[in-house]
Amino acid sequence: MSIAERFPIEDIDRAGVAQLAALIRRGELGAVELAERRLADIERRAARTNAFVTVDREGALAQAREADLALARGLPLGPLHGVPIAVKDNVLTAGLGSSAASAVLADAPLQGEAPLVARLRRAGAIVVAKTNMHEWAYGATNKGSHHGATRNPWDPRAITGGSSGGSAACVADGLLPLAIGTDTGGSIRIPAAACGISGIKPGTGRVEGEGVLPLAWSFDAAGPMARSAEDLWLGLDAMLPGSASDSSRHAAQFREARGRARLRIGMLAGEGFETAPDVGRAFEAALEVFGQRGSDLVPVAVRGMAAVFAAWKAIMYAEASTFHRPLMHDRAQRYAPDVRALLHAGESVSAVDYLAAQQFRGAFRAAFARDLAGLDALVLPTLPVTAPPLAESRIEFAGRTTTVQDAMTAMPCLANFTGLPAVSLPCGFGDTSLPVGLTLIGHPGGEFALLGLAAAFQDDTAWHAMRPGHAMATGQEEGAHVR
Repeated sequence: MSIAERFPIEDIDRAGVAQLAALIRRGELGAVELAERRLADIERRAARTNAFVTVDREGALAQAREADLALARGLPLGPLHGVPIAVKDNVLTAGLGSSAASAVLADAPLQGEAPLVARLRRAGAIVVAKTNMHEWAYGATNKGSHHGATRNPWDPRAITGGSSGGSAACVADGLLPLAIGTDTGGSIRIPAAACGISGIKPGTGRVEGEGVLPLAWSFDAAGPMARSAEDLWLGLDAMLPGSASDSSRHAAQFREARGRARLRIGMLAGEGFETAPDVGRAFEAALEVFGQRGSDLVPVAVRGMAAVFAAWKAIMYAEASTFHRPLMHDRAQRYAPDVRALLHAGESVSAVDYLAAQQFRGAFRAAFARDLAGLDALVLPTLPVTAPPLAESRIEFAGRTTTVQDAMTAMPCLANFTGLPAVSLPCGFGDTSLPVGLTLIGHPGGEFALLGLAAAFQDDTAWHAMRPGHAMATGQEEGAHVR
């Protein structure tokens, strides 16, 4: 009996990581037939978003056959057994060269495998593809790729956000249930918000950077992107080093936080947190969900966001230019113009400026930790606007005009600057029916408690279940997002 005869196709296409892994484990769905379904969809639809740089059909099917054989033999199965995933092109993946979507490495992609990918495979995940990205992760639009721009599944005329735009697009479009991204100033959360999915940046150092091509080592983090916080929990747990007891502890933290009814949530406010009116309305409506659960919403005034943004830039510029200096010496003309300009700018950051920025960072992190004390999480809009058009390089909102790059990164960079875990969740739609995201920032080492809070939010809403075209096709009305 075929997959279409046993399940409505839309159910399989919308199924998340936990659902698919359970079906495969029970023998109700074969890993090979799931892989074939996903590969057929990729072949038919992926060009619409340009989400992938490499699709490994033969390798994916070989992994899937091994997964079915392991189940048949009664071998131990991991939590992601048979689940197809994609990996961003700056994360080394065995059998698939990695070039960070750059012409610099196009003729000699880097080989090897990052430990985080090896752990995902040991958990049973099947690597299907490498995803498109802004070259070297140095951009928030995903327009700057050697393979061409990635397009938003909700509207192909709009950006996905970057730099993990390909990972966000393939999940949002239902091509794969889980993808890996990296985040230096919002590069997981920006495209998650713009494409209407969920994504988490773990705290600094939680996922080691070995095998991940860096942008700025002070801020870099790798994390999962999926439709739901529950799937993020499974993906992140598989990415982290640790034992079975560690996984059990993560599961307990997730479930305990998910079941909590009364929370203290800090609402970040002040200069630097302004949004476009439609984003503000969607965000305010989302805050009501926390209130309906009995949570206390506590205003938290943050001062110095302009200084945070400037210091984040100075550190990122200097560290990126340091890493790229040898390649720039030999292959400068192979870089995309926008990335090359940023790398040249980083060469002008003095040691004094860099150290002053790091010193300010230390003081700000200490003050921010005091703001977070006594709260379960902090909440803010992920982005001040919905996804801008691909053709635009500047944008106006809240009475000012800025570059799309700066608009996309000014608020998300806060979590990188403080080193705290942060998750972006879909929370509604703007005036043009493009998704809006909210961010929850948690405590150091509190990724799984944070994801539990995020899952509780999603238990009371249906935004994460929306697919491109669905809200518009069903004539979604105000308030229809709350279950």
